Amino acid sequence: MLIVNFNRLFVAEALQNETHPMHVFAVEYDKGLKELRRKYPEGTITFKSATEEPTVDIIDSQGHEFRDSPEEPKPIAVPLRANVVHPTRGTEYWGVCQGTPYLVREGVWDIGDKLSSKSKLVKGSLTVNIQKEPDLAFFLAFKSPLITGGHWKIDDPKADIRAKGDIERANLALHTAIWQTLGDEDTLKLIASAYGIDNVDEKEADAIRFELRDTLDKNNQLKLSDPTYKGTEEFMEDLKITDYILLCAFVKHFLNLKAITWRPDGRYKIGDKTIAQVPADWVKRKFEWLCNHLAAPNNLEKLQSLMIDLVNEAYLDSIKEDKIFRWIAKVKDIQGYYNKSAEVVKEMVYVDFGIHESIVEESLTVDAPIPSKRKTTNKTKET
Repeated sequence: MLIVNFNRLFVAEALQNETHPMHVFAVEYDKGLKELRRKYPEGTITFKSATEEPTVDIIDSQGHEFRDSPEEPKPIAVPLRANVVHPTRGTEYWGVCQGTPYLVREGVWDIGDKLSSKSKLVKGSLTVNIQKEPDLAFFLAFKSPLITGGHWKIDDPKADIRAKGDIERANLALHTAIWQTLGDEDTLKLIASAYGIDNVDEKEADAIRFELRDTLDKNNQLKLSDPTYKGTEEFMEDLKITDYILLCAFVKHFLNLKAITWRPDGRYKIGDKTIAQVPADWVKRKFEWLCNHLAAPNNLEKLQSLMIDLVNEAYLDSIKEDKIFRWIAKVKDIQGYYNKSAEVVKEMVYVDFGIHESIVEESLTVDAPIPSKRKTTNKTKET
């Protein structure tokens, strides 16, 4: 069992409930464990000293001399708890309990009060079965000061080669994606906005590409200590322009316009109306947290309310991607949009927000031409 900040991490419960105080840690644990299972499909992971094994010259009982023979490894106590400095959340306490958790006082737990609970005596190397001891595998791989400090390493030559190959392929894929796949500027700006890049409409396309690359390079480094960061692998998936990417770009658009504002008290607001309050440990990644919050299925009504507050004629007129209109129709639950042409869906969105008057029924039921004269009502909102 993992104990984080002196509280027990019940992974399944915390992972499914984003309001759970341990949710952020459960997400990190889940992603980290999936990464270990992907890298080590054989199911075990071995940890050993990062330095070369010391050697000695020995002479056997018959007088034969053997040079540079491996020295008998000495036992080492591997710590099972650590104070970890997280890049955004500050210093955290992590411990892996291999027995019954120790109750320090009400609501405060530790891994044990005995020396045997605080460390694991190891001679030479330590092999962990990921399936049987997932908590220990995660802790040693991502939180142990022996590993993160470079004193120990994961002993897997095949995995090392695969990792080097993965890095080369990821770099090539990232370069190709940014400089070739994202050749369409509208799509480039959409993706970049979703990754938190400011004011993309005011920047040259290549400037956006450099900024996007720098963002991903930084994320790849941060991901080494926190698997919740979105690196190259996640970016390649995001190129499919998922609903989540469209949501992030939507939020970023209105942040750029300052229609959504961030307050020092940790709240995102529209005017005096609070959208959400960001937990203290997510303040440095507040944009990402807000997008995750609005993307949660149980917060659909909040997202719909946000659209009602923000969407106006100027915004809809600025949209260049048909898929954005289709996403808005999906979020607003506009009936019958899914089997209509792009032009019909676009008009249905205008009508739903009260910007255009209702169009003829035939246009909503079949892909008939949209009437060229549209009456703009006085319901148009200002950003």
